[in-house]
Amino acid sequence: MATLSRNSSILAGTAVLASSLLVAAAASAQCTIDPAPTFTQNDTGCPVTGVVDTNGGCNVSPIAFQATGTLTRKSPSFTIGGSMGQDPVAGSRDLDWYSFEVAEPCFVNITVSAVTALGAPSTVTTVFYGDPNNCASFGGFLFAACPLAYPEQFADTGSHAVIVTTEFAAGGGMACDTAYTITVSARFSAFPECGTGSNCGVATPGIPGCADISCCDLICTADPTCCILGWDTPCATLAQQPPAGGGCGVFVYNCVATAVANDCAINAETVAFDVVTAFDNTLAGADGPNNGQCGADTAKDVWFIVQANADGNMTLTANSPTQDIVLSAYNNGLSGTVDGTQLANNFVGCIDNLGIGGETATIVGCTAGNFYLWRLGIWGNPATPGTEGVAGAGSISISLEQVVFDTGIHAAVCTPAGVATNLGLSSGAIAASLPQRWLAAPFTVADPDGAGPQDSWRVTLFQPEGFQPAGTLNEKMNWILWSRNGVAAPNYATDQVASGQIAYPVLGANGEADIPVDMILPVGDYYLTVFASALGNPCAANDGQIVLSNYAWFIGAPNGMALSDASGIFAWRSAAQPGSGPANEVVRVGTVDPCEGMAGAGFLRYTGLNGAYQNCTAGGTMTPVYSPAFHILGFPEASNNCPTDFNSDGETGSADLSILLNGWGTASPDLNADGTVGSADLSILLNAWGVCP
Repeated sequence: MATLSRNSSILAGTAVLASSLLVAAAASAQCTIDPAPTFTQNDTGCPVTGVVDTNGGCNVSPIAFQATGTLTRKSPSFTIGGSMGQDPVAGSRDLDWYSFEVAEPCFVNITVSAVTALGAPSTVTTVFYGDPNNCASFGGFLFAACPLAYPEQFADTGSHAVIVTTEFAAGGGMACDTAYTITVSARFSAFPECGTGSNCGVATPGIPGCADISCCDLICTADPTCCILGWDTPCATLAQQPPAGGGCGVFVYNCVATAVANDCAINAETVAFDVVTAFDNTLAGADGPNNGQCGADTAKDVWFIVQANADGNMTLTANSPTQDIVLSAYNNGLSGTVDGTQLANNFVGCIDNLGIGGETATIVGCTAGNFYLWRLGIWGNPATPGTEGVAGAGSISISLEQVVFDTGIHAAVCTPAGVATNLGLSSGAIAASLPQRWLAAPFTVADPDGAGPQDSWRVTLFQPEGFQPAGTLNEKMNWILWSRNGVAAPNYATDQVASGQIAYPVLGANGEADIPVDMILPVGDYYLTVFASALGNPCAANDGQIVLSNYAWFIGAPNGMALSDASGIFAWRSAAQPGSGPANEVVRVGTVDPCEGMAGAGFLRYTGLNGAYQNCTAGGTMTPVYSPAFHILGFPEASNNCPTDFNSDGETGSADLSILLNGWGTASPDLNADGTVGSADLSILLNAWGVCP
């Protein structure tokens, strides 16, 4: 299954760059540092613990870009000087974030010279460019030569930003003593006709230029007559070509309908979830954006539209027996009417992973109420003729994996001095004396339709957010689901609802660990535990086994739950448990016996972060500090035919009785919907004793 998403974070962590567009680049010229730059960095070089980095950008709270110059025709360039490097003590890089203004649309050029303390050109310089008002907008390059030249960028009027840093050095890093000069300059279009007129993809003979300055400048540089004589058909045609072909990738909607009812996007067929819908694109044309977004054009496309009835992940599965198809997705917003001219703007993503036979794609993070448009067509530009197959009949089915519980993406927390960090609570065999360091994260499962306590969810995905600390070996990801009784600690023997284990997954951009499951989860209150493990993990404290595993679960989730009582906010955290749950590949040293049934302290009250971290927002409280970030997805079950089967094992038995007794006097598991677990609920459970119908 492939994933389509418009949301990706490039910058994350304290002085750390996460997943970004990094490619090696080289330059050649004299590597010289300007001794008298127009602007000089306003910080002290390497970040100082407890002191907010004054040009720390998106890595500090509040965000702090150092303001520099303004590019105008009269003053088209300026320089910035500073120093950078890697803190040899803290192990973090120094990132210097600078904002600048553009007075009128232009083409921005950025060059950087960087010299180490020994006078040698730096070969590990990284530069990023983006919008200071959008921390996810930055893309960057690693340069192996000095000076470097960032690719020219078109810039509209307004604020822009440049970031400079070094790569992490092998063996521990160097002091922040690499000096640099950043030169920011503007190139203004030589064609005054650019920025006037109409869509660059539409011919206007006799009227020179077009509305998009960036595209117009590109086309007129290649053919000046487009800005002298008129924007005729060859100019418009070139503008429609993908950038790889020398064009601008401008999309012009022009659908000529055929006998196929949903051939045009504006006539997309409305479909429902979980219903098999047939299609036949034999006689279809093509009217979607073909600008190389999938590495090849899409031919003979047909269109479908569906409205999300809840937040979640939408998946389309296509069966195409005779053809290799491409799937493209578009977010049409709150309108069920498609405006063909907006297809390129509404584009979410596209997939062409599989060959003849079918394709599957998922739109991550759909919004309830929004309409989503799907385009299905045959691969129209195969590398090997014939491998695309033959257009024809097939079918699709669309499903929506809904949000069962969602804390939101984790946020940095701050020290009292205001230093932001992405903090994770270790979970796994993290030390010889801490063989089972687990966290019990509270959450509540609400009724899918709000109509009563009989409904349940079929949970399909647990998705915690975290990271793997250095020096650990993670082979497995484990999870345990516990019933929750108020703010009481979970009991290993009686409170487990379910558990499982998968191979340690590849983590997503926000540290997401996808844990697929398939279980019925009734409405109620629960704890979730996730932890890493590997062969050779300690089985009991100081037992001589030395392999350590750790999944550091991010905290600071904005919508997470925090336990609190008369003594304040706290968490349940374990040092050792009387059993290892699903981690049965961990065995007692010198035996082949899994670590089941060993004595331990269980879950203990944990307040170790009190006073050390707080919400980074002004006037923040400690509330989010103990809130781990995780997401749970699934599908509503129409009804729970066995509401007394709390642990979903197919029968009402002693485990369910234990869960009910542990919830005595609370609001869950409340079988008769009177708000309190009591004798009436016990009677219902006993009357249902045995295998579920």
